[in-house]
Amino acid sequence: METTGVRRSLTWLLLTWGVTRLLLLLVVFKVYVFPGPDVTSDVSVIYQGWYDVLRTGTFPQSDVTWQYPPAAALAILSPALLPFLEYTQAFFLMAFAADLAALLLLLYAGLRPGRRLRGAWVWVAGVPLLGPTVYSRYDVMVTAVAVAAVLAAARHPKVAGALVGF
Repeated sequence: METTGVRRSLTWLLLTWGVTRLLLLLVVFKVYVFPGPDVTSDVSVIYQGWYDVLRTGTFPQSDVTWQYPPAAALAILSPALLPFLEYTQAFFLMAFAADLAALLLLLYAGLRPGRRLRGAWVWVAGVPLLGPTVYSRYDVMVTAVAVAAVLAAARHPKVAGALVGF
């Protein structure tokens, strides 16, 4: 792809990502109320309850809805990195940050010589199709780690294995 074409594609890609992610944030922060059921309640009800238990140093063993590997606790605890925000707000921003991290990884891979931005475009177009659910669950955080593992596999198989096992 020529330099001008890459630049143009990259501009459109980043603009599309910015607009779609702004819309997602407006919905999860309830600036715009999306028609249908509120999918953000998992964060304020379930995840925050798990967070309260996890930060004491134990797992929510008596909660039958906790059916995740131990490393999943990191996603639930990640909003603690933004202590100046309420849990729900911080969670949405951490999900947004994971979305951005996945995009940056795909851009890094797609901008290498002989590569294309198709993977980044699929990410940019596909994620918003999930609607506000994408920032209301920790799946995007796990997916960012999976993207890193796939991209590391060719050159750094041990790193990829560690990420997959994570």
